[in-house]
Amino acid sequence: MAGWNIRYPPSPDEELGRWVLGDAPQLESLRAGLQRAVLGRADAENREDLAERLVIVATELAGNALRHGRPPTVVILQRSDGHLVVDVADGAPGAVPAVADQRPAGDGGLGLVLAQRLALEVGWCPTGLGKRVWATFALAEH
Repeated sequence: MAGWNIRYPPSPDEELGRWVLGDAPQLESLRAGLQRAVLGRADAENREDLAERLVIVATELAGNALRHGRPPTVVILQRSDGHLVVDVADGAPGAVPAVADQRPAGDGGLGLVLAQRLALEVGWCPTGLGKRVWATFALAEH
């Protein structure tokens, strides 16, 4: 397992949604809310594909925060310079995200690998009380 270097997310232009999660069953309402928010973006091309990829990544990042972080887990969907940004915060500053890219399939721990494959960028940064893990997605094909 390798730890990531610290990278800060892009500055937001607009907040599109915010969800506070306390346990895994709340991931279902997160997925539904994110899908509505992405599909409602009139300026997004290939909205269905974008929504699917973003929901998968957000669920993985939020699930990791619920499992390995401390509550609350806060998921924010933002728009930033032609991109959507999923930003997941938790209250565990010492738990550095690690990419488990050498684990056999079926052993779990591949959420960050999946996020890296489905998003344009994935990163993390510490906060005063915890950390944020984020991913970006293009709103339009370039």
